[in-house]
Amino acid sequence: MQDLPLISVITTYYNSVQLGDFVQSSMNCLLHQTYKNIEFVCVNDGSTDSTLAELKVFAKHDSRIKIYTKENQKYAQYSKAYGQEKASGKFIFLFDHDDVIDPDTVEKCYQTFLEHPNLDIVTPIVVTQFTDGKIKSINNIYHEDSLDKKFEYKEFSGKQIIHDTVGRYDIHIRGLYRAKTFKSHSFSFTEPLLNADEIVERLIFEEASMIGNCNAVYTHFIHPDSSAKKLSIKKIDLVRTDVLLRNIFKEKNIYEDRKSIFEFVAYKNLVNAIKIFHHFSHEMTAEERHIQFNRIKNSYKNLDKNEVKTQFKGLSKAYNSILLSNFSFLFLYYRFKK
Repeated sequence: MQDLPLISVITTYYNSVQLGDFVQSSMNCLLHQTYKNIEFVCVNDGSTDSTLAELKVFAKHDSRIKIYTKENQKYAQYSKAYGQEKASGKFIFLFDHDDVIDPDTVEKCYQTFLEHPNLDIVTPIVVTQFTDGKIKSINNIYHEDSLDKKFEYKEFSGKQIIHDTVGRYDIHIRGLYRAKTFKSHSFSFTEPLLNADEIVERLIFEEASMIGNCNAVYTHFIHPDSSAKKLSIKKIDLVRTDVLLRNIFKEKNIYEDRKSIFEFVAYKNLVNAIKIFHHFSHEMTAEERHIQFNRIKNSYKNLDKNEVKTQFKGLSKAYNSILLSNFSFLFLYYRFKK
């Protein structure tokens, strides 16, 4: 064990017991990893249930568990950043408290680094699954039809990977990072956003010279009652993220190839943001309404409306062309449309 490098597994917890007994499930999964030289960096993000107490019970029986409690700042990016700062391993594995990995996942990721020393990130096969057992997708870096196929080792440059996230993620990567790569950009992004980690993650990918895979499995669960699924004012953040990402992608000269994908998704996010604004308008203060309205208006201003129109045909094109012709009309239309 002493000859093996230390690996830090970062897991953030927020009311994890209340949400689904995730302290028990995550710890039982992680503590049975066949790779043993691990520190488990557990960030308790100001939980108000018994999450901290349950973590302490596990820590009493395993000295590898390190618990850090911070004040909840309403955005997951800050708890990830906290874990990022505390991790002291040569390699880092980011693990969601409600997910599952094979017992040999960390070991297989590390062995892949030994076999391919040019890599900066190694990802297992990622299975995205609903809690009822139905599989949404399988990604062996890129999409696969099933898990029954013979495993194929793949590697791609970080620049290729970030290119293939413009507009939507055509890749799905979890797994083990060299610490230098993982810490190249802080998850404590310059402004609080619901999905700031999507920006940071892309920037980290670009820092990787090469990204490869292994044949372990990471199962990412989609919970119907998760915060990501609930209607929330925070989802207006997506239009702000689109503005920031558009600028980043243009600066890196990777926007043009996939701008039709990007702008179509940005348009859908804009429409959803307008609907959310009207739904929650009565709950906002005057200042909040002003801030969110300006975010939405700025999103419309930056949207490549001509590019969006090319994605429609016939009556749908005429309909959306009228909506896109004027911000005030678009905004008011979705105020009254049920």
